[in-house]
Amino acid sequence: MNAEILAVGHELLMGEIVDTNSSYIAQQLSGTGITVQWMSHIGDNIDHLSNAFKRGLERSDVVISTGGLGPTSDDLTREAVSNAVGEAMKVDPDILSWLEGVFARRGMEMPPTNIKQATLIPSATSIPNPNGTAPGWWVEKDGKHIVIMPGPPRELKEVWEATVGPKFGEISGSGVTATRTLKTHGLSEGGIDEILSDLFGQDNPYLGIYAHAEGIHLRMIGRGPDQKAAEKIIEPVEAEIRRLIGDSIWGTDDDTPAGRAASILIDRKQTLAVVEGASSGALASMLHVLPEREAFFRGALVPGSGPIHAGHEPATINPDGALTLAHIARKTLSADVGVSVTPVNLDDGNVYIGMASDSGTHVAQGRFPRRNPQWVIQRSATTAIVQLLAALSTDQI
Repeated sequence: MNAEILAVGHELLMGEIVDTNSSYIAQQLSGTGITVQWMSHIGDNIDHLSNAFKRGLERSDVVISTGGLGPTSDDLTREAVSNAVGEAMKVDPDILSWLEGVFARRGMEMPPTNIKQATLIPSATSIPNPNGTAPGWWVEKDGKHIVIMPGPPRELKEVWEATVGPKFGEISGSGVTATRTLKTHGLSEGGIDEILSDLFGQDNPYLGIYAHAEGIHLRMIGRGPDQKAAEKIIEPVEAEIRRLIGDSIWGTDDDTPAGRAASILIDRKQTLAVVEGASSGALASMLHVLPEREAFFRGALVPGSGPIHAGHEPATINPDGALTLAHIARKTLSADVGVSVTPVNLDDGNVYIGMASDSGTHVAQGRFPRRNPQWVIQRSATTAIVQLLAALSTDQI
């Protein structure tokens, strides 16, 4: 079976948001035996949308869309599917009752405009959306499938994992799909590819390699008649990966570097403080959102404009300056571990990450040419938390 993905919304065409939904869906479909042949971004125009679904039905077995399921006049995905298959929409009483209940639990009266979210066409069944007010549709007509899902990534992933993904496994005959992601640091994509070359190229389990800001991710996809069997197929591949590069694996699946670093610090009964130059508070934000932050995070120093002072002398942007700032973070905020991110060296783009505790010190380096300040802020924060995790995992600090 082949498929195409339609991402709906003018904001995508204008570059206001990045389409992560299409890549997520394509990754998920790769484990079902359904091949994605086309991806498109379509604006909020009824004629363009209707034509996109008609074209999709002509050339694909499966058409999947995201977005355009809201209650406003420019949310037109339902209307476009209705036009494409030639069926009229009608309000479904069961969906309407559920929708009214959602608003009632929020202590709100449902606006009349939301009624459109309770509509169906005869060939569609509703796809539950537990995290929003926009149920999806699953349309089956003339041997083809149209699946429309909400645009917010959090809602889409929940809908996919609970309903859409398992059903595609049944339709394609691939059975149930199990996935496992191993997250690494300190190795390049090419280096991992060379080490694990014998594991790539298999269909079941499938092994993919993906570069992320926090390191290289290895994603295994196994298919079996049931969940336990699918997971069993993955096990020997995971075991071999861990044998070959186990020291470089810092987490799995939904693990984050901040969460893993927090776990290590809490286990050690240690506290953490940071001082930030290039990352401008982004590192503190990563740590502050963790629910366990009160158990380990003392706080952050984020200097404004002008030099960052180490005592009475400006800290220089080099390894020694990074360690000086890390000690300042420890002392000022009474923490066991101090981490610093220096400003960017405008001459060469270097940023130094200093780490200090009673057990030792360590300095890591990143290079971020100052072309896009927001990019530098995020990348330097990500580099700092990954390097902190690596140093904690290897007892360097």
